[in-house]
Formats: sequence, structure tokens, C-alpha cells
Amino acid sequence: MKILIDISHPAHWNFFKNAITEMRNRGYEVILTVLRRGRLPEIIKREYSGEIKLCGKYKSSKLSIIFQANILKFIEQLIYIHNKNINVAVSCGGFVTGAIFKFILRKPNIQFDDDPERKINLFLEKITSSMIFFPPIIKAQKKISIMNALKEWAYLSPKYFKPDLDILQEYNVEAQKYIFIREVSNISFNYYKQENNTIANIAHLFPREYKVIISLEDKSTINQYPPDWILLNEPVGDIHSLMYFSKMLISSGDSMAREGAMLGVPSIYCGVRKMAANDLLIEKGLLYHIALNEVAHHLNEVINSENFKQEEYREQLKKDWIDVSEFIINKIEDFTKG
Repeated sequence: MKILIDISHPAHWNFFKNAITEMRNRGYEVILTVLRRGRLPEIIKREYSGEIKLCGKYKSSKLSIIFQANILKFIEQLIYIHNKNINVAVSCGGFVTGAIFKFILRKPNIQFDDDPERKINLFLEKITSSMIFFPPIIKAQKKISIMNALKEWAYLSPKYFKPDLDILQEYNVEAQKYIFIREVSNISFNYYKQENNTIANIAHLFPREYKVIISLEDKSTINQYPPDWILLNEPVGDIHSLMYFSKMLISSGDSMAREGAMLGVPSIYCGVRKMAANDLLIEKGLLYHIALNEVAHHLNEVINSENFKQEEYREQLKKDWIDVSEFIINKIEDFTKG
């Protein structure tokens, strides 16, 4: 069986990579089409030995999204795959790939999404997909089915992720003695309504006895933050271990805030986007969506409280949620058998 997986964001690579490894172990041929987006091609080429084709571009502007990430991608992808005899396509919200497979190749394509708030994308996904799978944040309906877990669980479940203390030596920090910060840039389409460098405005309120590691999307703004904060130079080999051993995680972007919570780290999301995917973790008591002016107070409350039973929380998630990578493979096999 020949499977095409379309990757347009680093989070999509993380989502699929364990399933890809298992599918190749089972003898399936997996081809990747990858969007030219930042260091995404570099990351995948370093980690994947199979066939890769770069299709389309992304440069964080509306014109680039419309013409390079969609129209150019459609043309390049169609030329590349039209004679590849692929059985099924899989993507995260990949309606461009979906359109090729549904309307031109007449073959099944499966899409995964966790953002029903983006109505135009959802509309296009419904038109172009054989089936879309969502976490339990939306009602099942025609062409929408439910996957009982968040997407990040595909690579953060204890089955797949084992934290490694060795990463701490590289940054000269001790477990539970530092705070992890993620600051996204508002040049992203998802955050264009958000003020830039929001966490810099409250940096002076952080407890001085804790070191701070910062993942900064726009590194040219590092001078707005305290000089003793430790700047990450991504891609980091084991960023999730750095997150796992932190005392607390604070993020102006939603994805890393959810990752922190799934790692069992008390996590604050202080961005402007409201997402049903976040609510699943807010209800479980480890993710907090808090206004910026309340972050410092909540941070001190967490630091002064008793340590959270991190692994017990993660084991409970493992009981509550499915193995996402196995779910991906099962759905691919269902559609190809059908």
C-alpha cells in the first residue's frame, strides 16, 4: 500500500511521525509532501529517510497563504503525484491535497483537525475530504467523526515520550527550578489580532529565584526581555523534555500551552484565541487561560503550592484517551480496504 502524507506545519510532523514509523515497519510505502515553511523541510529531512517532495511555500502573509501555500502547492503537488498510484492521502486540514484526491484522482483522503473555529477551513475540508477526524470538541456529523484525544497526544503519550534529564545540563538548569516561556509572533495568521511580545510586558514580575527559558518565535525582539533569560535556538533536539522538567509553562500561543498541560506541567495560555481544544485541558485542571495582567499572580500561586503529581496525571490521560498513532493507522487501513 502506498500512502501520501501532507505536512504543512511542524506540529503536523510530530502528529504523524510515530504512525509513519509503524506503517513503514508494516511494509507500507509512505511518501511525504512538505510545505516550504521555515525550518520544516530541514527538520523532516533530518528525521525521515523516505521519499519527500517540497510543495508550495509559506511566508506569513495573506498573499503568501493564498498564492504560495495553496495555489502553488496545488500545482506542484498535482504534477508530482498524478502518476504515483497512491492509495490514500492523509493530512491535517489539507484541503488542497484533498481536492486533488477527491476531484482529480478520485481516491480517498483523510483529514485531521482540532480547530472548528476556523469556519472557512472547515467548510473546505468537508468538501474535499472522505472523512475529517476531530477531538471530542465538536459533534459527529456527516463527514466528521470523533477521535477521543487531542492531536498532541500522538507524540506526548507516555507510550511515545520519555523525558530525558540530560537536556538540562545543556542549559545549566535544574528540574523544577525554571520557568518555560513560549512567545509567538503576531505575523502568524492565527495571531494577527494579538499584541506582539506580550509576555515581555510582565517579565519584571517573575520570581527572581527561578531561571527562565524562552522559546521566542521572532528572535530579533530578544532585547525586550531580561538579559538573563535563556533563549532557545530552535529546532531543539528535545524541547519536550525541557518543557516537562519546568516548574511552569507560560505561552502566548495555544499549541505549546496544550503540550505543557499534556506533559503534566501547570500551563498558562495568555493568548487571544479561544479554542474548544483548550477547554478539554482546562476542565482537567492543568491548563489555565488567563489574561496577561493576571499571569504573574497565578504564577506565584502555583510556585507556592504543593508539587503536582505529574506522572499520575499523565497516566490518567493515557487511560482516558486513545492511542492516536494506532488510530491514524487503523483509519488508513479502513479506507483502503473499503
